[in-house]
Amino acid sequence: MAFDTSQGPLLKVEHLTKEFPAGSGVFGGRFSKSVVSAVNDVSFEIYPGETFGLVGESGCGKSTTGRTIMRLNRPTSGKVFFQGRDVAAMNHRELKAMRRDMQFIFQDPYASLNPRMTIGEIISEPMTIHGVGTMEERMETVRELLDVVGLNPEHINRYPHEFSGGQRQRVGIARAFALKPKLIICDEPVSALDVSIQAQVLNLLKDLQDRYGTAYLFIAHDLSVVQHISDRVAVMYLGKMVEVSDWKTLYTEPHHPYTQSLLSAVPVPDPDIQKTRKRIILAGDPPSPIDPPTGCRFHTRCPIAQAKCSQEQPEWREVAPGHFCACHFASPFPIKESHIDL
Repeated sequence: MAFDTSQGPLLKVEHLTKEFPAGSGVFGGRFSKSVVSAVNDVSFEIYPGETFGLVGESGCGKSTTGRTIMRLNRPTSGKVFFQGRDVAAMNHRELKAMRRDMQFIFQDPYASLNPRMTIGEIISEPMTIHGVGTMEERMETVRELLDVVGLNPEHINRYPHEFSGGQRQRVGIARAFALKPKLIICDEPVSALDVSIQAQVLNLLKDLQDRYGTAYLFIAHDLSVVQHISDRVAVMYLGKMVEVSDWKTLYTEPHHPYTQSLLSAVPVPDPDIQKTRKRIILAGDPPSPIDPPTGCRFHTRCPIAQAKCSQEQPEWREVAPGHFCACHFASPFPIKESHIDL
């Protein structure tokens, strides 16, 4: 791992919870309000220069976690510390200063750029808001950034609709790097792109990280994408984190049955190896976050679940140095057999 742990964490998330109202009504003769528990008791740290991957299926709370860290959403409970300061306690001025060092790359390159602004105006907007440099200096920085992300600096006066999806995402990346932030939250930045373009954008992000020393919170649902770029990886299921480890250990020795099932779905390039692999197909659909299961939230779909799993919430424990898991029966490759052989 190339990141620096000697200075302490750049970002520290402690027991973060975010709930959204989901309507109200009379249930069992009593009036009550229901909530969606999008993120539940999530904790992790990100160090300077590190890429921390956050993976899970759609609706598990990955994007909500990123938006709540950035305080685009206010947390229901828990703490978020950025450079040692509590983000939730910041006033408007402090929040603006914090966002100079923490930027966001959005998932949709078509929706995240203002169609009425030129590429030059879009990329220079963060510098304008924070009063960085003169107009001439900002435009010079924009041209440098366009060149760095692989776009033609002469296109500075063009509009977003004149670019492809991959080119628009490069514009979004250039905008995120305009203020040379210390942390960038990447919310599925390649999921809307063709596979060939995904590789180019991932390599660009790695090159920029080497150049500027930026840390990433990289949110994705594709484990092969996360493997390519991450130092450590966290797996989420239904709002809770179920496993965290460095990427190599997570891929070679998954201790949680959900992590193992996700990895079984990742194709292997070697056809001989792929032919011998068994897919682990989970039963049913993810439960509703409005009414999550008792005990372990994964027990309703877990092939190795026992009575204890539906009654007791598993303890978050260290199963190996730097490797954490929340499962009563955590062990390397806990699902020994799959009932479906593909």
